[in-house]
Amino acid sequence: MRPTSPFIPAIAFAVALLGAAAAGVVAHAGASVKTIKVTEKEYRITVSGKPAAGSTRFTVKNAGRLSHALEISGPGTKGKRTPLIKPGKSATLTVTLRAGTYTLWCPVPGHAALGMKTSLTVGGTSSGGGAAATTTTGSTSTTSGGGGEAWG
Repeated sequence: MRPTSPFIPAIAFAVALLGAAAAGVVAHAGASVKTIKVTEKEYRITVSGKPAAGSTRFTVKNAGRLSHALEISGPGTKGKRTPLIKPGKSATLTVTLRAGTYTLWCPVPGHAALGMKTSLTVGGTSSGGGAAATTTTGSTSTTSGGGGEAWG
């Protein structure tokens, strides 16, 4: 008989308990991230989703024929951007939004000047109140209260 055999069930239980605790932390962290869908196409950015204060994941789809990227500037996000996104591909950008106004644009030279820019206004609570988005495409501008619809 081995002297360590009584400890094997205790060790197995401890490992299982640690695994369950880690899974709970990951599930809680994932549940608190808000997802905003962004579509980029020559020379327009379309945002779908309601921006709110807190951790936000921008899922960016390049639906155009040219490579694009997405950069955000606003309270605490200066210089945050995706890598270059090839046509038909996607990228994600996760940032923590605070109350304030944010500008999103394609940082590829010349693209923002051709209309690939938009702004988002985020209210002060993570419950989603007070958010709006303004999209600028060429010479037109559309403002939306945000309720999950796409605009562009």
